[in-house]
Amino acid sequence: MERDEQLDRVRAWLAAPQPTAGQVFLLEGTVGAGKTEFLREVTEHAQSVGFITLNAVCCAEERDLPFGALSQLFDSPALPPELRGRISPVLRRLMGSTRAESMHEAVERNRADIWYDLFLPVVELAATAPVVVCVDDIDHMDAASQQCLSYLVRRLGSAPLLMVFTERAEPCGTHRPFHAELQRQPSVVSARLTPLSPQAVRTLIDLRLGAGAARELSETFTTYSGGNPLLLDALIHDEQLAGEVRQQGYGRALLNCLHRSEPHTLRVARAMAVYGDGASAEELGALVDTDAGTVERTLRTMTEAGLLWVGRFRHALAARTVLDDLPPADREQLHHRAARLLYNQGAPAADVARHLSDAGQAAEPWALRVLLDASAEALLHGEVQRALRYLNSAQQSCTNERDRWEVRARLAQAEWQLNPSASLRHLTALTEAVRNDQLDPHETMLLVRQLLWLHRTPEAAEILSLLRKRAARPTATGLAAGSGTPKQPADMHDMEVWLACTYPPLAGRVQSGPVPTGPEGAPTTRGRSFWLQSIGALSGGLVRRRTGETQEWASHVLGQLDLNHNAPWAEEATLLALMSLVYSGRLSDAANRCRSLDERHNGRLSPMWQGVLDAAEAEIRLRRGDLREAVKRGTSALEHVSIQGWGTAVGLPLGTLILAHTRMGEFDDAAALVNRSVPEEMFQSRYGLHYLYARGHYYLAMNRTRAALGDFLSCGELMGKWGLDLPGIVPWRSSAAEAWLLQGNRDQAKRLMKEQLTLPGPEDTVSRALALRLMAVFSSLGQRPRLLGEAADLLEADGHTYELARTLSDLGRAYHALGKHRRARVIIRRAWRVAHLCQAEPLCRELLPDTSAEAGLTEDEERTTAIASLTNSERRIASMAVMGYTNREIAEKLFITPSTVEQHLTRVYRKLSVKNRQSLPGYLRSDSG
Repeated sequence: MERDEQLDRVRAWLAAPQPTAGQVFLLEGTVGAGKTEFLREVTEHAQSVGFITLNAVCCAEERDLPFGALSQLFDSPALPPELRGRISPVLRRLMGSTRAESMHEAVERNRADIWYDLFLPVVELAATAPVVVCVDDIDHMDAASQQCLSYLVRRLGSAPLLMVFTERAEPCGTHRPFHAELQRQPSVVSARLTPLSPQAVRTLIDLRLGAGAARELSETFTTYSGGNPLLLDALIHDEQLAGEVRQQGYGRALLNCLHRSEPHTLRVARAMAVYGDGASAEELGALVDTDAGTVERTLRTMTEAGLLWVGRFRHALAARTVLDDLPPADREQLHHRAARLLYNQGAPAADVARHLSDAGQAAEPWALRVLLDASAEALLHGEVQRALRYLNSAQQSCTNERDRWEVRARLAQAEWQLNPSASLRHLTALTEAVRNDQLDPHETMLLVRQLLWLHRTPEAAEILSLLRKRAARPTATGLAAGSGTPKQPADMHDMEVWLACTYPPLAGRVQSGPVPTGPEGAPTTRGRSFWLQSIGALSGGLVRRRTGETQEWASHVLGQLDLNHNAPWAEEATLLALMSLVYSGRLSDAANRCRSLDERHNGRLSPMWQGVLDAAEAEIRLRRGDLREAVKRGTSALEHVSIQGWGTAVGLPLGTLILAHTRMGEFDDAAALVNRSVPEEMFQSRYGLHYLYARGHYYLAMNRTRAALGDFLSCGELMGKWGLDLPGIVPWRSSAAEAWLLQGNRDQAKRLMKEQLTLPGPEDTVSRALALRLMAVFSSLGQRPRLLGEAADLLEADGHTYELARTLSDLGRAYHALGKHRRARVIIRRAWRVAHLCQAEPLCRELLPDTSAEAGLTEDEERTTAIASLTNSERRIASMAVMGYTNREIAEKLFITPSTVEQHLTRVYRKLSVKNRQSLPGYLRSDSG
């Protein structure tokens, strides 16, 4: 392809009648340009027209073999046997004469023999039978053969020989004596093989793969091959075999080009593969101990050959292939040199660490700190695997025990993000480091949290005791605050408050130390001190029942959170912040925060982070009555982090799943979770309250009221003992009252509800609503609608749809008992719709046990009446609201103002007797008016 011009010049000489003078055709080209293929074409054509062809192929490995190229030419079977008989002894004698002296001297001393005994017989043969001499890669020819052939070239004026030589094109400025000698001779004609043009690439693809492939692949293949025929052939072959670029095809072709080039070309290519894109000639020269000028010439040659483009490999597969071909020892050495070069240049730690981790052990004193800094940065960005790679390399660079423990602690933090259980092997060893005062105080505090999570309470208690003793010392050797390090008493206070909120049996005294009053003036950095301070503030707000303070801090923490940047304690602070909003009844705010966090992060979260967010959102969905989504999120939390990995915190996702399955009537699924083994230490944590509360409701659904009552009262006993008697965590009193009522003990149930209504502290609307619903049982028939109506309003305002359905059910029965049957039927229907939206099947069956045609007719009548009361505009807007469109989105789609949308929805709420869009009947979804 695109070689006709050069071939035609050779064919013209071959076709000339009885030429009297010889000619040398010197063909230059980069590696892979098709020089060998060109010689094959010349040989086949010459033989087809009756020429005798003598061929030799030179290679770098035989460059030191004296007369090696000549021996290939004159030992050719194409020569007449008698001629070979005359030449062979001469060649053997010449080759033997150079063992003890230089090739140049041997050739000069035997010049006459070479001419008369070697070349003259061939010249005489050419006078009667045309001869073509083809030599491939003369740049690799041995010096003796070069010197001899130069004699022959100088005498071609009277010798009708055609000599076709190929050589590798070199950068401008390169001095090649044999090439220069050839260019001086008038019989020598030079030509150069250039890369294939884009049109030639397209034509070749068309011939091999078809017109469609040519249109689709020509531009890409031109880019990847640079017009190099060898690379292009490999690309086409890869497409035929696999439909993609392969290392076995394109990669091997590129390696073939490199290995056939000069040795320094391969070295430079390997340095480029190790160092990466953007390396300068000076940097590559430093890596391979070569001057920048040589590197620049090599880069130009590789570019001309189509191997590079603007100083980079043309395909990502190229660098990987070159690295795989690099011997391990050489690869480690290059990475080590690259790391040292980058460090001396002041490059970022991550760039240096990448090479250090691939170089194996690094003896330089700066290597450890670079690897630790790079691992911290990788963890900050959630790149856990990269952090682990750097930390594993850092272990090999430690020179003292303190360094080894620091690396071990960071390994535990990194592995924690993937699987908390896997980090236990490090935590057990780190406990010994704390005993020997070898661990940083911040790492020690984090170790306490990890041990408690993995229910290693005795070790955690021991470390806590050591922390408290050392923090109380005037100067603590291992825990003294250095420059820029927060003071330990403040950190210890935050940790003690967190313990009082999450692991109360281990909490110490929390009266001392600063008491945060709000997030104003709080640090905006996301370092470890910020997260620990935030945890202390959130926990303190819950322990001290300061709802407003807790909500402010929760919003502040979640606003500062960046899931693209990770830090120790960050996921604990995030979980606590979200659960604080849940405990405060701000479900909508918590749900919006979860949605915002999901939208703000880039890439894939670590299993630990994803599990924490799924568990929090599952609890939010459960309380809002979205039971199916609660199951989905809770299941996802246990898929990302196993039950063993959740440790003592497993009570949160397990409790959510048990309660959601129970409310949906999926009792077999709930039973399977109840029967799962959980750590005993879970019941000494706040997470255990969620589990006990959920298990109690499962027992209640199974009519095991005594077991249910035991779980609810256990919640109350623990919360009272811990000072965490907040109904927002779990409303144990209302649930225990239900169990007491089922056992017929109205006095105990009434006492608990009175307690719940008179609890000190901030107002909790949900717990008040639950208490009002049960207080209606003890009220006169005439008082019940008022109490239940107030409870329904509170639950609807806070978005607790499941509890709303139960309350509306009681309200409908109350109206029925009062003889207001029509009103009762409307409210019962509404309760059924709400329960149906929650997918609470047991409650649905309780509300409408009759599924006959008569019941369906009543529902159809109600639906028809409700739709008939709405105008077309109201029905259209209500339908879009049920489908989840915001007021602004509805306005944009209907070309009206958001204010008009709001006015229409207000009239819809009034006509259908609902409070908000969440309570709109589901059948409006399919009615567009």
